Formats: sequence, structure tokens, C-alpha cells
Amino acid sequence: MSTAIKPSGNALGAFARSAARSALTLSGTVVAILVVWTLFLRTVNVSPFVAKSPVDVWSYLVTARDAAANRSAIWSLLARTLADASLGFALGLALAATVSLLFYFSDTIEQMFVPTMTALHAIPMVAVAPILVLVFGRGSVGTAVIGSAIVFVPALLTMLQGIRSAPKTDLDMCRAFGGSTWTSFTKVALPHAIPTWFTAARITVTTSIVGALLAEWLATGAGLGGEMLRDANEFQFGRLWSSVVVLTIVCVVIYQFVALAEAIVRARRNAAR
Repeated sequence: MSTAIKPSGNALGAFARSAARSALTLSGTVVAILVVWTLFLRTVNVSPFVAKSPVDVWSYLVTARDAAANRSAIWSLLARTLADASLGFALGLALAATVSLLFYFSDTIEQMFVPTMTALHAIPMVAVAPILVLVFGRGSVGTAVIGSAIVFVPALLTMLQGIRSAPKTDLDMCRAFGGSTWTSFTKVALPHAIPTWFTAARITVTTSIVGALLAEWLATGAGLGGEMLRDANEFQFGRLWSSVVVLTIVCVVIYQFVALAEAIVRARRNAAR
């Protein structure tokens, strides 16, 4: 009975340690941002009208007379941006997973298309986004396509590396016992690739937000991306800096949530073993 309880305790302990590391990382990141931000403003010679300090942002969001209204406006715009980013993130990961499976079962197709995809990814999205907007429109579809285009190639290469790195001895053993290629994939390659697929999610979860901002800048004019562009044109630098700070912190939090989800899956896998 004790041996049945022990893995569960180990899994719970691993989860608790991962949660503590995530909280510590988040706190350290916020502190590092504040330190670098303060040092940067003291080093460069920029007008205080343009460059806002952490105290200015704190005042805009917390202590100013209209701070509540400021926070409400930023959060509503951020919600739209996160919704746009989630579409691009989900679509990009789904496409990357599908294509990585196709490449796994066909080396010829992989050799034909991977160099081309990598070369296309080197083209700046700022140059490609207007074409995507013309093709897919300025609505949610166009936004999702732009976001997925940024997510797709890094996620694909990372996922493919995870599948390809499965131990050859385990694959050979599976085939020696009569397993098919599909059995080798489901029983050996895919379980071995799960941590790497979480790595792909961690790498691309923040870039999907960048893709959403880019789509909002160039296409929709909605969300936090469109508002930040208007703030820069209208000299609303307090709101602009506050939006950037809030967006940065949210990106760090989302990244840590994905890392925490990865820790939960690993703990359950270890407990199952």
C-alpha cells in the first residue's frame, strides 16, 4: 500500500516545487524589469514627457484619480488581444503538430519542405502580413492566420526534433515484437516527444501575442495593438508605457502557466510509471 501512495506524493511534491519555481521566476522577472527599466532611463537622455518611469506607470494604473478607468480600458483591450493571440496560437500549434506527424512518416516530404519553410520564416512578417490581410481579410480569420504564421515554423521544428529524438533501441525493440510504424510512433516516439512539445508551446505562446499585436497594428486596429499605435501618434505616452508594462507582465505569467502545465503532466507521467 505504501508503494502505491509514494508516486502520488512524489508527483505532488514535484508540482509544488514547480509552482514555487514559477512564482519565484515571476517575481524575479518583475524585479529585473524594474531594475533594467530604471537604469535605462538614467543612462539615456530622453525627455520625461516621452520616457515614463516605473513611478509614472504606477501612478497611471494605481494612484491617479482616474486609475480605475485607466486599468479598465487597458484590460478590456488586452482581453481582445489575448483572444486574437489564442486563435493564432491554437491554429499554429495544431498545424505544426499535423505537419510534424506527416514529416515523421515521410522522410521525402520532410526533406522537400523543411528547407522551404525555414527560408520563408526568415522573411519579416511585417512584409508578409499585408498580403495575408488581402487574402484572408481584416477579421478574426486574418488575425489568426498572421498569428499562426509566426507560431508555425518554430513549433514545427521543435516538435519534429522531439519525435525524431526517440531512442532508436526502443523503436527497434517495438518493431522486433511485431509493432507497426504507427505502434512505434504511439508507444515510443510520441510519449518521448511530449516534453519537447511543451517546449514548443512555451516558445511560441508569447510569439503568438506578438503576432496578434502585429495583426492589430496592420489590419484590424482593434485590441491593445491598435490602441498602442494610436497612443504613439497622439502622444499618450503614459498610457502607451502602461500598456507595454501590463502586456509584458501578462506574457511572463502566461509563460509560467504553460511551464506549470508541463510540470503537472511530467509529474503524472512519473507517477504512472
